[in-house]
Amino acid sequence: MQRIAITGIGIVSPIGNDTELFEAALRLGRSGVGPNDWHDTEGYGSHRIGRVRDFTPPAAAGRFERRHLSTVDQYALAATAEALGRAGLDAEARRSLRIGVVFGSGGSVENVENYVFSALAERPLRPSTLLPLSPDNAGGAVAAHYGLRGPRSSIMTACSSGAAAVGYGADLLREGHADVMLVGGMEALSYVTLSGFNALGALSPTINRPFDLNRDGIVIGEAAAVLVLEPLERAKARGAHVFAEFVSYGLAADGNHITAPSPEGDGMARAMRTALRLGGLAPEAIAYINAHGTGTALNDASETAAIRRTFGAHADRLCLSSIKPMIGHTLSAAGAIEAAATVLSLAGQFAPPTLNYETPDPACDLDVVPNVARNLDMEYAMSNSLAFGGNNASLIFRRAEAA
Repeated sequence: MQRIAITGIGIVSPIGNDTELFEAALRLGRSGVGPNDWHDTEGYGSHRIGRVRDFTPPAAAGRFERRHLSTVDQYALAATAEALGRAGLDAEARRSLRIGVVFGSGGSVENVENYVFSALAERPLRPSTLLPLSPDNAGGAVAAHYGLRGPRSSIMTACSSGAAAVGYGADLLREGHADVMLVGGMEALSYVTLSGFNALGALSPTINRPFDLNRDGIVIGEAAAVLVLEPLERAKARGAHVFAEFVSYGLAADGNHITAPSPEGDGMARAMRTALRLGGLAPEAIAYINAHGTGTALNDASETAAIRRTFGAHADRLCLSSIKPMIGHTLSAAGAIEAAATVLSLAGQFAPPTLNYETPDPACDLDVVPNVARNLDMEYAMSNSLAFGGNNASLIFRRAEAA
């Protein structure tokens, strides 16, 4: 199986709008979640949010002028610009390569909201403002801006979208459809999303505390992450910096409930087992898992059960953590930005902490790296994503040889 290098990472997040700031916050356990100053929270279960701040929209060209770009598209362009820059793929290199794009995105709900608000206020309506609604729009904006010539696709599997995009992009690369793949996910805040999770009773009225006995829900966030994938031998030949290798992935349906995971973690366990099998790895090879870890009662217990089913006795030697207390649950972007965090953890040989952890829960009895990051000698790490409708994804990465 062709070995795949990750040579570029681009980040937009509540804890930093570039990779170095993001990694520093992971190491320091710094949270970007705070009081919700974006939307009136009267009547809402949660008054906290993970919001991107100090963001400078990137310059865009041609028919994708900035005024035609949604916030999701702008996040995608900014993360892509950083990822391509870190990969050393300049304009000349981009012209000579088939560079493809696979992004996980739910599209711009914000644009639809603004259109409806204009209609209700009887302001002039511009139907073109609805174009960014498509989940494919962010990838289209990136492909048009950079003149990319490889395959382009979009993934929409709710909160595992960004993770599935990484796996699908790797498949396209291995099957020869492209020379380089841009993969990732992006999400921007919207009233509809916030209100929907509030109606479900899923928002935390206090703080997000994954795997803690007193966990009581999620905090919504926004983010974007883009990874550059290319064949390892090609990356070496051109002298590119390799952050880590992408090894394999697993996808598995759950089919238990539209919002609730299987209590026994059946679907997540099958996704992890598939990733291990396709990567040719024994469970004991994995040292760290970047968990989905939403901070909801059912999700965290289900994920713990899945890990125990998959890893057996080795589960007690694993460590895992959730970065959601730092950035919020970023929905379509979650799988991608957590994959980026896993890659940076491998490169830096550390495990990010699970913040806000205070009281152990017998149903979540694994080592969750509570509150303080930890140095960790590891060769392989895993990133898990679960989603509404039972869409489970598991990614495996390997430390770069030069690390």
